[in-house]
Amino acid sequence: MTSKFAALSGTGKPYRSFANLGGEPVVDKDGKRAYIDMLSEDSPTGRKFDKEWRERVLDLAADGKPAPTDYERNIAKAAALTTGWYLVNPETLEHMDEPCTLENAQELYALADSRWLWAPAWVAANNSANFIKRSAKGSTATQSGTPSEASS
Repeated sequence: MTSKFAALSGTGKPYRSFANLGGEPVVDKDGKRAYIDMLSEDSPTGRKFDKEWRERVLDLAADGKPAPTDYERNIAKAAALTTGWYLVNPETLEHMDEPCTLENAQELYALADSRWLWAPAWVAANNSANFIKRSAKGSTATQSGTPSEASS
């Protein structure tokens, strides 16, 4: 059953966050921009993650083990929300042809000094306005999941 408020809800599509380094876009040798696509943090995927995380933390507490840190949780949730990417080595400008999997996202996001790449996408995933349906007329924001320079 569709809610009478459905028009006010999110698109359910991922938001594309383009990578920038030092204020400049990260592009490969062919000029294609690096990006990460992420679902909203309160999407069904995000809510499922939150429920499973709460259960995990309770299980750890019951076993007398420490809970993961907030940073570890953020990495795990960002990885769970990641639906796609186009990665570029900023030094060689070569495309990094690594598949976007949960395991690869967790590995990438856990690397020291990798926040420049994934933190902007994580911030975008936590901004509900990035996932609201908009009219194309007069809208300057990019529709979720559609690549555009406006979303960088």
